[in-house]
Amino acid sequence: MTAHTLARTIKDVFNAVNPLPLPSGDPRYVDCAAVRGNEDVVTLLFNAIHWSDQPKTAQLFTGHRGCGKSTELFRLQKRLEDAGYAVIYFGADEAIDVEDVNYSDVLVAIAQQVFSGLDRLGVTLDDELLDDIFRWFSEVVYEKVNTREFQAELAAEFSLGPKILAPLAQLLAKITGQLRTGVESRQQIRSRLDPQIAHLIERINLMIARGVGTLHRQDKQGLVILVDNLDRIPFRKLDAERSNHDALYIEHGEALRSLRCHLVYTVPIASLYSKNVKMLTSLFPDCRVLPMIMTHTKQNEEYETGLDKMEQILAERIELDDVFEGSALRKLCIESGGHPRILMTLVRYACEYASNRYPKPIDDAAAERAIARFTSEYSRSVPEEYFPLLVKVYNTKKCDNDAAYRDMLHNLIVLEYMNGLEPWHDVHPSVQRLAKFRSALSDGGRTEP
Repeated sequence: MTAHTLARTIKDVFNAVNPLPLPSGDPRYVDCAAVRGNEDVVTLLFNAIHWSDQPKTAQLFTGHRGCGKSTELFRLQKRLEDAGYAVIYFGADEAIDVEDVNYSDVLVAIAQQVFSGLDRLGVTLDDELLDDIFRWFSEVVYEKVNTREFQAELAAEFSLGPKILAPLAQLLAKITGQLRTGVESRQQIRSRLDPQIAHLIERINLMIARGVGTLHRQDKQGLVILVDNLDRIPFRKLDAERSNHDALYIEHGEALRSLRCHLVYTVPIASLYSKNVKMLTSLFPDCRVLPMIMTHTKQNEEYETGLDKMEQILAERIELDDVFEGSALRKLCIESGGHPRILMTLVRYACEYASNRYPKPIDDAAAERAIARFTSEYSRSVPEEYFPLLVKVYNTKKCDNDAAYRDMLHNLIVLEYMNGLEPWHDVHPSVQRLAKFRSALSDGGRTEP
């Protein structure tokens, strides 16, 4: 099956719904803005950069995990490049451990990406600057004062790699590797970098300034860094008032936005439901949300336009009439709650339960088994104490600003939709199927005394 051939067999359907981000210009892309609050997030992110008369901006981009943010960032990257910007995109989870992340980890990852990204863009930084940055990292992180000896150590360490890296590239790769995989070394690196954070930012900005100078001589508009996958940071309470999200984006937001170029950071959607959200938006006034595709209304009625859009997402990958029988397709679209990756997962599950006949191997029975399997996964992940709160969300279509609701948003137990400019929330359809939710709903959401 080629990239543009519609899937007809179960094997091809299973592979066609592999939920990977789509590159810009991919024919499978479906514009869902009309059922996501009528906002084109790519245009909003682009305009904030392109309309600015300053060489630096800092924006946040959020939405539920798996809702399509990476695909939209790829579209933004292409639009920026077409407008004459140099763009460095990277997934933070490839450079650091997003399960345990500190602001200095993010800045080191950016330093690595700026160095390698400028090299890919054909920008060569002068040796004096690179030597200074190498020396600084060597002394601060590893307490190495003999630069030549340390370069020789790194050269030996990286000698078996696929290509010869510059000394600074080797050093930054070593640091990010330890930040990603070594618990003890991670803490040691942080303890040495955190007191020196202003100097770290200064050196990143020196690289950026030299790079932007060269880019301007190449008639580029400026430099944009897109930091993806930080939305995968799990929610953790640090104390009664603060979370790990607050620590990264609020307490150290000034450091994150201090780089002298245009920045777009992804952020967990739960961050917008912190009691400290006003502090967050004062640091990052431009925060764009990619909500769910609206598949039902606030009155719990099916929203045909949104469901049709979910079917269209599959129609760009699958020959629907050859694969789905009866109401199987519509059932899966409804059960997804408007979440594209969940829809792909449900179709993959249905493939495993499909009949051997052709055409229309995925029938209602296969769809219902897929839904039951997905529902059972939620039954193991929703804490008992959440069900009264979920009844409140179901009845009011609102989320409160406290830790439990933030956890529910992060774990896709509750989904955010957009009606014009007004966000609203609902319990995921699979969670609504759970016996404990139905019991709590019939009890009016009361808790045991």
